[in-house]
Amino acid sequence: MTNTAQPTNDTSQRRMAPARLRLNQSLAIDGLPPSLTALATGKVYAVYASRSAARDALFWKTAVNALHTPVNVLSTRPAEDIAAALKQHGMDIDQPGAVHPRANVCALRMPSHRDGCDALIEAMQAMSDQCASPATPFLIEGAAACFAWRDRTALIRQGAALAGWCEQTRHSVLLVMLPPLVEEEGGFLPLTDFQMRFGGAAQLVQVQGEYRWEVAFWRDSHNALAASESIPLRFSPKDHRLVAVLDSLTDRPEGLGLLAPDETAVLVSRDAVQHERSLPKHWQVLQDNDALVAEASHAVAATVILHYGITVDLAKLAKQVNFLRRRCGKALKILIREDNISIRYELMLLSLGANVIIPRSTSLAQVEIMVDGVQGQLFSRPVPEDYRTALSAAMSDTTSGYVPAQRFITLVREAVERSRPIRLANVLLRLILEPDIAGIDAVKACRMRRAGDLCTASGDSLYLFFFACHVDDASVAIAKVFERPLSELFRGELRCGDRDSILGMLDTLDEEIAELPPPDYSSLVETAQPVASVVNPAEPVEPVEEPATLAPDTDVLPRLGLADVMATPSSEAAALRRPPRAATLPLKARS
Repeated sequence: MTNTAQPTNDTSQRRMAPARLRLNQSLAIDGLPPSLTALATGKVYAVYASRSAARDALFWKTAVNALHTPVNVLSTRPAEDIAAALKQHGMDIDQPGAVHPRANVCALRMPSHRDGCDALIEAMQAMSDQCASPATPFLIEGAAACFAWRDRTALIRQGAALAGWCEQTRHSVLLVMLPPLVEEEGGFLPLTDFQMRFGGAAQLVQVQGEYRWEVAFWRDSHNALAASESIPLRFSPKDHRLVAVLDSLTDRPEGLGLLAPDETAVLVSRDAVQHERSLPKHWQVLQDNDALVAEASHAVAATVILHYGITVDLAKLAKQVNFLRRRCGKALKILIREDNISIRYELMLLSLGANVIIPRSTSLAQVEIMVDGVQGQLFSRPVPEDYRTALSAAMSDTTSGYVPAQRFITLVREAVERSRPIRLANVLLRLILEPDIAGIDAVKACRMRRAGDLCTASGDSLYLFFFACHVDDASVAIAKVFERPLSELFRGELRCGDRDSILGMLDTLDEEIAELPPPDYSSLVETAQPVASVVNPAEPVEPVEEPATLAPDTDVLPRLGLADVMATPSSEAAALRRPPRAATLPLKARS
């Protein structure tokens, strides 16, 4: 054990009144009532917390406040790291007069061949005899290795021994550590016997990205007992102190504070802003997505902006999004900015942990508004443990273009069920042929290029299935795949954009082909080439410039109900025909 403060033998300071000492025996969490933060003389208090910004703020802000009075601060960190932590939280112990003459700051080193609790008690007793003032608190960080967590009998004995030493010497002890039992079980229950004689036990835990002060029990200096409390915490925007969020504090003009000290940070991939002439000064630009993920893996509530372009592997991007969400928690804000191509699988990325997909052609001013809009949010959707599960749901079959009717039904059903876990949008359309148009003519006019997009003909209709396409985008998708004006081929359409209606239309088609099997045009139609990468739509989909709105002369078919389809006579159908007009080409409409 290394002492970084000079001891003194001034007996007048060793006899300080306990009432004066109690004024500084409390935790540095603003807004909490004293009944949940006060440290009574002669008691042990355990705070279970993993290494985080919240734990550092709790322990080192408490230490900084206490070091202006007689106190003993011990940590298992190296001496230089202790000094750096104190300096980061507002105290430079190398400055003359910064620390009270009777305060002690020590680096704790425990022998491996002895009982850790006995060695800790001996070290504190030595400090009490040599340099610590009577009844002063011991603030100890990272002493989990001092206790036998796997041996229940030994653990009970150690807890009782520590509590007995505090009662005898009137020193209070604050232990801030993470026992393996708490880390594994996620709560206090495994340590009930260990802490039965303590003055209090609490846990600093992160719940859905928000830190909370979970109190099992706590006795203050007046022996008043508080139990089973759970209070949300924020960080002060000024000095990153922990602040309790109570109902009485919600009207403060400064707001509720930050979810984490890095909440105002914005990390962005250089590729995502390569076309911008200037950027906000506080944005941190990283070389690429890989560098951004490496830097953001240590963040808690920052905002990260990933890049998606025609050269980006969607599978890798999905892995990066899922990795960041699972590693950093639900307070991290993950945005993906489209560059020269639109993301086909927005719902997949959102289900893996992304907060927002920024459409391509979005101005930087609008991007800044979207960044501001996600501040303070917590990601609330469940996150899959393995990104491959969601990725497989978004993978389409390599088949595209025309397939016989029965195979069409099988492939569409498989695609709909496969994409169900991530709620991926699909569209099935029935296009009613003009009376003078044969099914083979419509099939030949349909040129599908995307993996998973299928068509077939049966009876008086052509059936189209667009994988990973929203029903509102079906109009431009239809226009893109046909080489002839739609009004020359069809007199109306039936559109299905949800799972139940798609399966219902497939059942109807199945019944029809059972009664009257349609011809197989496979030998008359050019076979579509398999797509090399089924998970990256950037390769099969060519980027095109999309107009802000659909052109006024866009070929749009009338949407007919089933009754209309069955009842419309040929003469009336002929009247529905429009003169040929050029169809719009974009696959994904933008407003």
